[in-house]
Amino acid sequence: MARLAGIAQLVEQRIRNAKVVGSTPISGTNQQGSPATAFFVCGYSPIRRLAVSKNKMTVRNVRVAARVSAALALACVAGACGHVADDSVRSAAFDTYGRLAAWPGKKSVACPAQDRNTAVLLLIGQSNTGNHAEQKHTSAFGARVLNYFDDKCYIAGSPLLGTTGSAGESWTLLGNKLLAAGLFGQVILVPAGINGTPISRWQKGGDLNEMLMGVLDAVRKRYRITHILWHQGEVDFILKTGEDDYRTRFGSLVSSIRDQRIDAPMFASVATRCAPDWTADNPTARAQKALPGLAQLVFSGVDTDALIGGADRHDTCHFGAAGQEKFARAWVDIIQRLR
Repeated sequence: MARLAGIAQLVEQRIRNAKVVGSTPISGTNQQGSPATAFFVCGYSPIRRLAVSKNKMTVRNVRVAARVSAALALACVAGACGHVADDSVRSAAFDTYGRLAAWPGKKSVACPAQDRNTAVLLLIGQSNTGNHAEQKHTSAFGARVLNYFDDKCYIAGSPLLGTTGSAGESWTLLGNKLLAAGLFGQVILVPAGINGTPISRWQKGGDLNEMLMGVLDAVRKRYRITHILWHQGEVDFILKTGEDDYRTRFGSLVSSIRDQRIDAPMFASVATRCAPDWTADNPTARAQKALPGLAQLVFSGVDTDALIGGADRHDTCHFGAAGQEKFARAWVDIIQRLR
């Protein structure tokens, strides 16, 4: 226990020593390995998490970051560790939210016009919406499955631009499956998930809500979002967020999106499984199961607490190859039912 406590104290000390910097949605990138992005615990960078708008940096934010980081440090020692930064990603660039902004070999291609057979998927939430999965994927359909980021299009392939991490992801696989099933003629992926984040940062007034509004502004220049896939909650399990608080904050997030005149259906997953002391019946999961019907056009997403067990997660938290396959298949079924 002394060893575990020491690790938690180290994480909190790094938070206290972190420099708070300004933040913009796209501009301002950090090279991987710099002080702002080098320290990761279970896919969570406490120093990077402090790169939020100065006017939103409060003592409470720092304390929340400390609690999450300490808990994830303990989870890491228990075996729930995500990918750790290494020399292979030193030439990558990340923005001040920690989103991947450049990756060696990625070249933009012409962005196609959207038609009635084009799916534009907004992908938001925590690390399992990012590049933290075991298996990397590439488009099996060339430029018919695209990654949209910063007003540019790229042939989809792991890691995706616009979200955190540098490993595998499930969304390119989902795009392949949607096309293989004949549901769409092309799929455009708009990832904007941020690892290790509580829902409080996504509600109106939160720094990630501000980031998301920037993403929506950029997308609307070219495309109409057709589906919003939300997968988040593991940190709120750790923080013991109450049912009412979670529902209220989710409602605020939905309202902020609707304020932008985006009427795409939003799918809310049940996603709390990560920490070693996880239990299925918890306040965050109960709140998530009640989200469909909370607001207009909110539907059930994938219940990954139930669908993706420990054997399907490469570190007890992030999806392994088999888990990614299950996750993508489940999303195809959900999207197909609404067609």
